[in-house]
Amino acid sequence: MSATELDDNLQRGMRRQRPWLVTVGLVITVYLVVPMLIVVPASFTSGSFLQVPPDGFSWRWYQAVFEGDDWTHAFVSSVRVSATAATGATVVGTLAVLGLSRVRRFGRVLRPVFFLPMVLPYIVFALGLGRVAIPLGLADTLWPLMAGQAVLCLPIAFLTVAGGMSKLDPAYVRAASSMGASWWRTVWKVELPLLRRNILTGWLLAFAFGFDEVVLALFLSPPGQETLPAKLYTEASQNVSPLLASVSGLVVAMTLLVALVVLVTRRASTRRTRL
Repeated sequence: MSATELDDNLQRGMRRQRPWLVTVGLVITVYLVVPMLIVVPASFTSGSFLQVPPDGFSWRWYQAVFEGDDWTHAFVSSVRVSATAATGATVVGTLAVLGLSRVRRFGRVLRPVFFLPMVLPYIVFALGLGRVAIPLGLADTLWPLMAGQAVLCLPIAFLTVAGGMSKLDPAYVRAASSMGASWWRTVWKVELPLLRRNILTGWLLAFAFGFDEVVLALFLSPPGQETLPAKLYTEASQNVSPLLASVSGLVVAMTLLVALVVLVTRRASTRRTRL
């Protein structure tokens, strides 16, 4: 059987399975969207209790979030922690991808190491980081939390940059080497510019993951410096009010904004590759 016939058979098989794939996709989409369709409208209530449908329309709870110093400080802490963790994870992930591309013999052996944080027990990891931070004098700072989230974000950044590296034409690197460029100049002038969109996408995805991470934040946030998800979880365990719904609405809006930026970046990268 020729390659053309195999391709035709594959396409026919995918067309036969398409209704099932569309159905599964719709079910998953509804499962993910329904909670937001409940929480976000409830955040605009003018009443004092969380209910759906909301009791009138008001921005009072969003104003209360921005006027409250506790929520503002928690938001700032979340941005600091997630931005630092995403930067560290992206730098390490990018360096790992560049290094593994030059040791192809051991690349298949070393590559799974960078996915190990995905199977780490978060609670055990948080307890271990907390114990390490005490003798180092870092227990009252956000550095243990930043380091822990950087480790958890590493697979995301690594996978995103590795996907871009797999599509990179090796001819560019060979051309630079044949013209006498050193390896670091090839990386700086050739590979990094071609991977910049993947690096940005990896950073944004890592930032979104770190911003919403709550397990490490609950264990490692020092008093008075808790992150937004940690404060949201603590407040929700004590009292459920429309204020929590408004905070959740802001988190959803920020996540959607990051997803939109990632989508635009990937489409721009795909369009440029086709050209």
